[in-house]
Amino acid sequence: MFTKIFFKIQLLWFYLKKRLIFVSIVGFLIISFFLFRQQLVSFYQLPIWHPEIIGLQGRFTIETLPREIAEKISYGLTVINENQKPVISSLVKELNIENESKDYIFTLKEGVNWSSGKKFTAYDINYQIPGIEITPISENVVKITTNNDFSPLLALLSKPLIKKNYDGLGDYTVNNVTYQEGYIKSLDLKPKDKKQKTIKYRIFPNEQDVVNAYKIGNVDKIRINFLPQEFNNLTKIKINKQIETDQKYIAIFINTQKISSKQIRQALAYATPKTKDKNERCLGPVSPTSWAYNPKVKEYNLNNTRAKELLKDEQLTSLKITVNDRQLLNLAEEIKNSWEKTIGIPVSISIENQINIDNYDVLLTYGAITQDPDQYLFWHSTQTSTNITKLNNARIDKLLEEGRQQNDQIERKKIYQEFQTFLLEESPAIFLSYPTLYTITRTK
Repeated sequence: MFTKIFFKIQLLWFYLKKRLIFVSIVGFLIISFFLFRQQLVSFYQLPIWHPEIIGLQGRFTIETLPREIAEKISYGLTVINENQKPVISSLVKELNIENESKDYIFTLKEGVNWSSGKKFTAYDINYQIPGIEITPISENVVKITTNNDFSPLLALLSKPLIKKNYDGLGDYTVNNVTYQEGYIKSLDLKPKDKKQKTIKYRIFPNEQDVVNAYKIGNVDKIRINFLPQEFNNLTKIKINKQIETDQKYIAIFINTQKISSKQIRQALAYATPKTKDKNERCLGPVSPTSWAYNPKVKEYNLNNTRAKELLKDEQLTSLKITVNDRQLLNLAEEIKNSWEKTIGIPVSISIENQINIDNYDVLLTYGAITQDPDQYLFWHSTQTSTNITKLNNARIDKLLEEGRQQNDQIERKKIYQEFQTFLLEESPAIFLSYPTLYTITRTK
């Protein structure tokens, strides 16, 4: 019995000895697997092998990248926190405000590099903001000086710093960019953290092209403002609906040089149908998430009786609604029908890609929401290229001037809330709603 066992052991030894290299390798692999199995599992699960391909609508350049993309590529000197207030970003060690809030001295953090590997210094800061002067004091200290009190400055410095070659300071590097007619057609972002996915953006001039790209499988996720009906019947699809209250709003802008009567503008506001969804309803140009938002302004809910009363002594013979986005045509038609029925005048609709802001009656389009409640560019009488309603109101001008010169936030809030009250009273625009953003994702 013992002889048989000894013989088998000896036979096994000769077998292993003959294949010693093979056995050693197998043994090493088995031991390595047990020692490093957690790391191997994590590596296997890394999503980098499955890039996220996102379709967006718009016409973007490096200067006008959507916030979603720009904030992945880089950071500004400040960031806007959850309370819509600017605070120093991860690029900054310390901020000192001196000289009666005219000098902002930023001390930069050590060891921050551009995606290219080059050291980030104060000499790289090149914000193009009218009325400010940027002076590097050393590699790590920069002074930004304003000619006058300018309280929106810190919010403006939240714009991510991105070089002309897309070199940035953020969590992603730009791998590849293609263009069409001078606008970005595609842009690939590679994460610095290998546990994150590569993101590939495909950008289209209109939403129908975005939808078509999703249907034929060129993109796996899209973000659009209008949900096609056929998407309700698709399988392997996830639809997330979100009301965007911090980037833009839908409004009817009124050319106050053509329609100078406040009574007529208010009558049009009362004769305009509004959404009944309180979350979607827009009351003014300041985001409801802003610390300066005034929820107590005139709402101008649909009131045909009040509209007729205001028009009793006014003359209005016809109106043309100009639209620059075909997706808004149904809404324009609804407004047209309501105005014709209530006011009793002919109303036409015109679709124009390029708007002549000096020659329109009313314009149905999107308005921009700024991260700071400063609205000087859009409503001050001196801003002829951006104040598209041509509003000229001395009281509103004064409030806008005071708002950007006041650094105390409590006082600023009072000023901007008063501004919103007077703006809605003047009715240079009829604020309708915030757009709904549909994020559509292909599921497996």
